[in-house]
Amino acid sequence: MSLVALISDFGRSDPYVGEVELQLRRLGPPDLVLVHLSHDVPAGRIEAGAWLLRRTWPQLPEGAVCLAVVDPGVGTDRPAVAARCGGRWFVGPGNGLAAHLAGSPDLQVVRLAHRDPPAGLPAASTFDGRDRFAPAAAHLAGGGDPARLGPAGAGTDLGPRSDPEPGTVVWIDRYGNLVTNLARGSTPGQALAGGAELLVAGRRARGPVRAFAEAMGDELVWYWGSADTVEVARNLAPAADLPGVAVGLVIGRADT
Repeated sequence: MSLVALISDFGRSDPYVGEVELQLRRLGPPDLVLVHLSHDVPAGRIEAGAWLLRRTWPQLPEGAVCLAVVDPGVGTDRPAVAARCGGRWFVGPGNGLAAHLAGSPDLQVVRLAHRDPPAGLPAASTFDGRDRFAPAAAHLAGGGDPARLGPAGAGTDLGPRSDPEPGTVVWIDRYGNLVTNLARGSTPGQALAGGAELLVAGRRARGPVRAFAEAMGDELVWYWGSADTVEVARNLAPAADLPGVAVGLVIGRADT
């Protein structure tokens, strides 16, 4: 089985995801399986896409390709890359999305040198997802030689790594829950083991709770989410509806 997992900020209201998938179907192997991890990364928010890639990367089977496109610098001279690490491939812009792979002892980087637009269309400088990244991902998913994609690169081609401050909201899910990057195993995460109130845009959140239903009325609560990081929710309404809440908000202890 050949697998390509997709991450983007394309959304679903435009044809962009479909055009990328058509390219993968056209150029990929017959047994290609596509997994759409998310196309709802906030537009242009590289740090949110990087968080999603880091979260899902260890879950990809060996040999899988992750095609990730959050690319506000499309059309510029930012690198376009394929990078292999741990038996998996990342394909996408070298703008920091996959910077967490840099420094891995088995890292292999290729700078993508070619475009392959759909028949009858010229290559578009604003749609590398379709014309450059999808063909490269299809080639690799089919077991193609990475050397045919372009010259060898280096870890620096993956772009700068930007790790937001611990407690930063990096994702808001469709339920309005606030997902942060504060991991349970980190030093600040361990300090929350005995329970604490967190301050969220001026409101206090009690926790950790085990289930949303433990919230009383409209109470704000926090818990360890499925990525083992702090998440914040309300039982009766989306936490994201609170004034001042957005991706990039920093949540901290209420007693500091």
